[in-house]
Amino acid sequence: MLRRHFPSLVGGLVLLPLVVAEGAAGEDEATGASFGLKYQAIEDWNIILPRERWTSFTDEIPIAHADGDGFAVERAGLLAIEVDTNADGEVDAKVRGGTGFLKLRGRNDEGETFNYAVRFEGDGKSWKFASSGAMVGKLDGTLVRVIDQDNNGSYDDYGVDAMIVGKGNAASLLSRVVNAGGKLHELEISRDGTRATFRPYAGQTAVLNATSRYASNGKLIAAVVSCVENEYHFNAAGTKSLTVPAGTYELSSGYVKRAGESVHVRTGKMPAFELRPGTERVLEWGGPVVAEFDYEVEEETITVAPQVAFYGRAGEEYHSFWPEAKSPKIIVTDKRTRKELTSGRFGGC
Repeated sequence: MLRRHFPSLVGGLVLLPLVVAEGAAGEDEATGASFGLKYQAIEDWNIILPRERWTSFTDEIPIAHADGDGFAVERAGLLAIEVDTNADGEVDAKVRGGTGFLKLRGRNDEGETFNYAVRFEGDGKSWKFASSGAMVGKLDGTLVRVIDQDNNGSYDDYGVDAMIVGKGNAASLLSRVVNAGGKLHELEISRDGTRATFRPYAGQTAVLNATSRYASNGKLIAAVVSCVENEYHFNAAGTKSLTVPAGTYELSSGYVKRAGESVHVRTGKMPAFELRPGTERVLEWGGPVVAEFDYEVEEETITVAPQVAFYGRAGEEYHSFWPEAKSPKIIVTDKRTRKELTSGRFGGC
């Protein structure tokens, strides 16, 4: 296994500016130990999800409603489909060109109307969809958005669905404990996402600083840490002192951006870390980044495998670079004299 240093890879990272629509949230103030949430469709999708999922479908979009297991779909050409958007069994809207956005409306088992927006992708052979909306409310004045990340129509899949607490557009995984306005609360959300209850968290706490010693030329937008013992998940980016329940955590996902470039982060080789009660921990991670890849030497030919993994100094892995840049230059040198013998790049980048 060959390791090469590429210090600049964690710098130079991003997507286009993202705008969060907060439409209905202002009407949902928390009262007592519960608060309501309203659905908000997001056509111009701008949420950075920790584990975005796309769900394949054929003859229906599998979001259950009172009248069936999904919303009917019919093929309408190579890159077009027709969709039943009001759950009456008849198609009434069309998606063309392989991508699209639609708002679905149905009734639940109690006869109440619900909304569900979807994004579409198709390649002529198959189609898939992803949720394109959020349940929005406020916990003691702090904005809370819950996203059905696994596209199954429910909002109470802790550690699977996603949530944003406060401003911004980077989500963590749905957590049973949230930090709202600097205070920890236990949170329980209803399956349909319309109601949430909360109470103060009474367990032991610790402070996490994941930003001060993160080395990068880009901006850290998301640093989702997950408690391995419980369903606790927090986005630790954007603050130097995040209070969380004490316990053992791991970095589950991240996102870094800069001037039209971006990169995602996952656990990779980074070990779990302990946050002891009453203590503060500062994570040291980010650059320099090393690339690891396999190679073979046969006489005067060196063959380098195209599978390259990029790891930060704490072992976190960087992946899904955007835009996809050309590969690093591979330089072969004489071990004794350090003279360059040959060099090359992977093709197709």
